[in-house]
Amino acid sequence: MSSYVGVDWASKGWLAVETDGQDWTATMHPSIHSVWFEHRDAASILVDIPIGLPSDRRRRCDREAKEFLGSARASSVFWTPCRAAVEADSYDRAAEANEERRGDGLSSQAWGIVPRIREVDRLLRDDPEATTVIRESHPEVCFAAFRGGDPPGSKQSETGKEERLRCLERVDDTVSGVFGEFVARHVDGVSPWARRIGKSNRDDLLDAMALALTAKLGGGEFDTFPTDPPTDDNGLPMEIVYVDP
Repeated sequence: MSSYVGVDWASKGWLAVETDGQDWTATMHPSIHSVWFEHRDAASILVDIPIGLPSDRRRRCDREAKEFLGSARASSVFWTPCRAAVEADSYDRAAEANEERRGDGLSSQAWGIVPRIREVDRLLRDDPEATTVIRESHPEVCFAAFRGGDPPGSKQSETGKEERLRCLERVDDTVSGVFGEFVARHVDGVSPWARRIGKSNRDDLLDAMALALTAKLGGGEFDTFPTDPPTDDNGLPMEIVYVDP
């Protein structure tokens, strides 16, 4: 039976939510290579991290995702740093590289996940097989697509979390009860792995679930921003995938 995986960085590790179409599981991993080792037989793995790094301009997929989400939620999609910035060894040098190559700065949010961008980029460049399974998505885009183009409220609020949960349950009834089970086991209870999901990472659970559900519904065929994704200098697609259920 095929499995589908959504992966989100959750401050203490990579959170991977997997579904086989009926059952759901959640695990934490110390590296994206660990995720790939565990789930390399999955039909699709969607990860909330930039794949495909621009050399001298902003990515079209970031721009189109922002436009899709509208002014209220556009800030949830940040501008992906250029490759020279990702490969820089300090924030100052990274910001300088971004400024030199495309004339804009580098947000602290973008710099904060540069180590994760490097991880995913290295895996995909080292293992061509991974590029056929692992693709970039974005939870906010997924949720908005599930809701007919209407983004939910901020995921930092209880109302926003509830909107997201109800959205997932409406799209697929196998989701019913899953989030509560995950919280009871991995947040309030004792997880079977060393790194626990903290209370502050409950929204990451919902994000990873949205990515896994998108992978399941897409079955390998996705809508993309943009519709004709370009590739970076290493042949990696610069795209954000989603499904319109």
